[in-house]
Amino acid sequence: MEAQGAMGSLLTKLADLLADECGRLKGVRREIRFLRSEMNNMQALLQKCTAMEHPDIQVKAWTKEVRELAYDIEDCVDKYVHKVGTGEHHGLGGIKGFLRQCAWRLKTLRAKHHIANQIQELKARVIEVRERRERYKLDDVASSSSSSLPRDPRLCALFVEEDHLVGIDGPRDDLVSWLVEGDTGSIRRRKVLSIFGFGGLGKTTLANEIRRKIEKQFDCQVLVPVSQKPDFKKILCDILRGINKKDDVIKETETWDERRLIEKIREILQHKRYLITIDDVWSIAAWDQLKCALPENDNGSRVITTTRIESVANACCSLPGDRCYKVEPLSDFHSTSLFIKRIFGSEDGCPVQLEHASAEILQKCGGLPLAIVSIASLLASKLIKAKDQWEKVSLSIGSALGKDPDLEGMKTILSLSYNDLPHHLKTCLLYLCIFPEDEYIERDSLVRRWIAEGFINEERGQTVEDVAESYFNELINRSMILPVDIGYGVKACRLHDMMLEFITSKAIEENFVMIVGPNTMSSKPEGVVRRLSIQYHGQLAPQEMSSLSHVRSLSVFGNRHKHTLPFADLRVLRVLNLDCELYDVDDLKMICKLQQLKYLRLNASELPAQIGELQCLETLEWTKYSLGKVLPQGVTRLQHLKHLLVEQDGKLPEGVGSMQALQTLSRFNICDSSITAVLELGKLKNLRELSVSWNLAEPSDARYKEYFLYSLAKLGRHSLRSLNIESEAVIPVDFLASLSPPYLLQKFWMWNSYFQRCPKWIAPLNNLAELKLDVWELENEDLHVLGELPALQNLQLWVVPLRKERIVVKGTGFRSLLAFRFWSGLPCLTFEERSMPKLETLELFFSACGAKSYGRTHSGIEHLQSLKHVQVEIFMDGATKSNIVAAERKIKIAVAKHLNNLKTNIVTGIYGYYGEVMNDGEVLPALESEGGDC
Repeated sequence: MEAQGAMGSLLTKLADLLADECGRLKGVRREIRFLRSEMNNMQALLQKCTAMEHPDIQVKAWTKEVRELAYDIEDCVDKYVHKVGTGEHHGLGGIKGFLRQCAWRLKTLRAKHHIANQIQELKARVIEVRERRERYKLDDVASSSSSSLPRDPRLCALFVEEDHLVGIDGPRDDLVSWLVEGDTGSIRRRKVLSIFGFGGLGKTTLANEIRRKIEKQFDCQVLVPVSQKPDFKKILCDILRGINKKDDVIKETETWDERRLIEKIREILQHKRYLITIDDVWSIAAWDQLKCALPENDNGSRVITTTRIESVANACCSLPGDRCYKVEPLSDFHSTSLFIKRIFGSEDGCPVQLEHASAEILQKCGGLPLAIVSIASLLASKLIKAKDQWEKVSLSIGSALGKDPDLEGMKTILSLSYNDLPHHLKTCLLYLCIFPEDEYIERDSLVRRWIAEGFINEERGQTVEDVAESYFNELINRSMILPVDIGYGVKACRLHDMMLEFITSKAIEENFVMIVGPNTMSSKPEGVVRRLSIQYHGQLAPQEMSSLSHVRSLSVFGNRHKHTLPFADLRVLRVLNLDCELYDVDDLKMICKLQQLKYLRLNASELPAQIGELQCLETLEWTKYSLGKVLPQGVTRLQHLKHLLVEQDGKLPEGVGSMQALQTLSRFNICDSSITAVLELGKLKNLRELSVSWNLAEPSDARYKEYFLYSLAKLGRHSLRSLNIESEAVIPVDFLASLSPPYLLQKFWMWNSYFQRCPKWIAPLNNLAELKLDVWELENEDLHVLGELPALQNLQLWVVPLRKERIVVKGTGFRSLLAFRFWSGLPCLTFEERSMPKLETLELFFSACGAKSYGRTHSGIEHLQSLKHVQVEIFMDGATKSNIVAAERKIKIAVAKHLNNLKTNIVTGIYGYYGEVMNDGEVLPALESEGGDC
């Protein structure tokens, strides 16, 4: 429940306020202590209420009251801290100091009196809420709550007719082939297949179809469901009944404990070839307990599991040779086929006038078989055939999820995943409904917004940024959000349309957000508006809107708003996201008066000088930075600013060295900034992420190289974790080869800029996990250095010129590498046996002319034992069709030697690449025309 998020932020602030000994609490300390104690007790009950899958009306009403109370107390505390401040001027002496203290006390006296009255009113409300809790015995309700179990939609998946299935043949046949292979010889080890993915994708259906295809090859087989709250004794009894039909044994099991059941199951299975299908595993702990009953015999046994959680799937497949399979959504073709067949009985039965509306409905379904079947059933049952009625269904899917019985199965599937989340993840997930449909949601911006909203607290010595990122990763792991831009870690996400509809309905029900825009379900809210999302898409927000005095988060997406937004009313705003372009200078100045603002994302051609007044600001993302414009000097007054990002090539402000809270600086041009600012960069002791551009091979002032190198060395000794250096043109940056090793560095990224050789300072970077390195020369010893980096998981290596010699990837080194992208004009890699043992993704880029001229391709790909995905891009520049065909054929042969069933994508394209000249500046002779081919 969203009330948990509000309470967590409040309790942290109250604790901080009580720990403050500076005298700001004179007259109200007792009241603050009372509020903290009472709200702490209420939080304990809130946690019980959060765990209730179906809270009654009384619980919902009390929870809503507590949430609004928590928000109002937090607003009051923030106002108190801002008005009173620390400003007693302890350091000033003499008559001036005395006069300033008197002036400050007079100025704050009225504010203190007003806020003290507010605190008394809040105290009275807290007492009322406590008494209501006792009067209606809500503690007893929360402790004894039970509800009838909803219909399990997975049951239908177990008995669906094969003729009704669509798009399952390919995955099923692939996995069946994998399961039955390797069954020759005397030793046939047990294999585990774990099928995972988003709820409603058809994991149970796929597992059941695989089971049907292979079950006759086994001595015994059984399928058992697990569920979120597994009854292990019942599950073990079901397994035992499935593998042993003797009545006397079945009767005996009624008195057995779990240990006795496991021993009996192992005894029966030890010498049999068994097939066990375990459906819907929700935790690693559940798998760990069940796998004890499944002996790892050498009889060719098989175990199939399904789960929504990727980490659970990985735990199930912990041994070499096991396989995790991620279920993908249906293609557009198969989605349409399933949808139309369910409604009209045949694939060509859809009337022409309904084709557009059906396409819109299917887009919302996003390839989810359960969603497609549910909505098809809704349309078929109501005999809806009119175009406008289909369009109405498309627009009302979200509200129908909560009301229409035909969609009950889809709602149940989504609710299961949502209810399994801990309360802090529920709040973070609900927050995503603020973004429009199909929005690309950048991870770093999102976690900074969560922090500004107060959803995140420090844990076990981790920073709030680290905690927030772990929450993001856990939502990915649980298949609640879809990963986008996957490299080392996930850089962004989006929401499946059905999940967006589901959480939007939840958020509106809890008054978490008000959404204004086309096709939204949000109407006039019941209560105070705390978060507002305006989604234009060519339309204006309605003029009549509730009071905005309590809005703490405002997000505006879409086209430019032609009317002034009411910034003067947004007195408690913490988060302001303006993707619409802002032109009005008065609006910009008004924004600078929002004293509680912590996160500001602004699309404007310039920033006002008053930006320095935002003393609570922690994140500033300027998304329309204009070349030639400079940040106003007031930015350096933002002493709490942690993250400063501009859209392109910003100039570092002079005085940047005083911004000691800074953790992120992004997209600043070193050579366009002042020499002083470049030197000050090294003073930022807390800077963790630095992204800069270096666009001049030889800057006019030689001190730029000296000072930048000096600043990087200082940052590397403090806290620098990520360094990104980009260039507009291909230029050398060998002056950076003398950098002192930045030992804490986890990511180093280059773009266009390059070194002559791999710099020596990379060798001791034991924390380096992601590396994109561009070099002019690459020797086997350089590759050995990179291979010894213990934490390296993602390597992108670009060799600038065309290289004739082979590069050998040894069987030692690269022990942690998961993804490898290699660019070179010639395909020159040879992988030895046991090389890159954990590599899952391989991307290769080379020239068709180079492959033809030297008559070779990359070799030894079959030695990459964990490989799953291969992407090959062949440059066509100057090549004939025969060159391209030959290059494709050779690389296909090399990939085909691999024993795994690899996902392979080979494409050709026209690319300008670095490697047309050698060190001596002459064209490579071998690339000159041979028989007119190249």
